[in-house]
Amino acid sequence: MRKAKVLDRRVYREGQVIFREGEQSWAAFLVESGSVDIIKRAGGTAPRLLATIGAGDLFGEMGLIDGSPRSATAQAAEMTVVQVINEREFHRLLTTAEPGLVALLKVLLRRLRATNQALVEERGDEVVPAEAIPCPGTMPGHGDRSAALDSHSVSALRPV
Repeated sequence: MRKAKVLDRRVYREGQVIFREGEQSWAAFLVESGSVDIIKRAGGTAPRLLATIGAGDLFGEMGLIDGSPRSATAQAAEMTVVQVINEREFHRLLTTAEPGLVALLKVLLRRLRATNQALVEERGDEVVPAEAIPCPGTMPGHGDRSAALDSHSVSALRPV
């Protein structure tokens, strides 16, 4: 029996929307090259840049973990190549993880969603440069962005 393909490669041109805030989550994405802006709306205010995701980073995973709609819009900041991790494969990876780890991820996601919303509301009409918004892999003492996913994590997502 032939194994299903786990990852599909997709190319997005600058400005192209990968997914929109409020949509149902159907996949997570691993950036191979290029970069993706994560943008959030708060009420009637202008969209706010939450982060810029670069090569080696994963995005779009939050809704797959907790079943919530997309909390932000993802838009290619430049020509970008991503590997798509479909919902089925992502859930397979989650079901093989320790139950306590999955519960911890759900708590962290709830807190992250609340923090993102508070940040957008607090900033009002102020334009926030992406560099001013800490990403998990770029916080002081936590290594650089390329270390966000170690080689073991990434290899677990590669097609078999």
